[in-house]
Amino acid sequence: MIGVTYAQGLFLYLVFWLLILMYLYWRSSRRRYQHHRLKDSLHLFSCDQCHYTFLNKDQVNLVRCPRCNAICIRRRR
Repeated sequence: MIGVTYAQGLFLYLVFWLLILMYLYWRSSRRRYQHHRLKDSLHLFSCDQCHYTFLNKDQVNLVRCPRCNAICIRRRR
């Protein structure tokens, strides 16, 4: 076995958890940035008649469905 003192073991344990926390923070900040980029550029619409879901770049809440030409409402989370 590798000889490790208590101080070295505690230090390695601390470094291990700090690396995991840094990775989780980086992953969440990357997801947050991608979500804002998608949120600013595209809007999700869903048709109540034909159940067709599509994306639109316009900044409006109502739009016509490309499949059945019905009025569609933008769905929010």
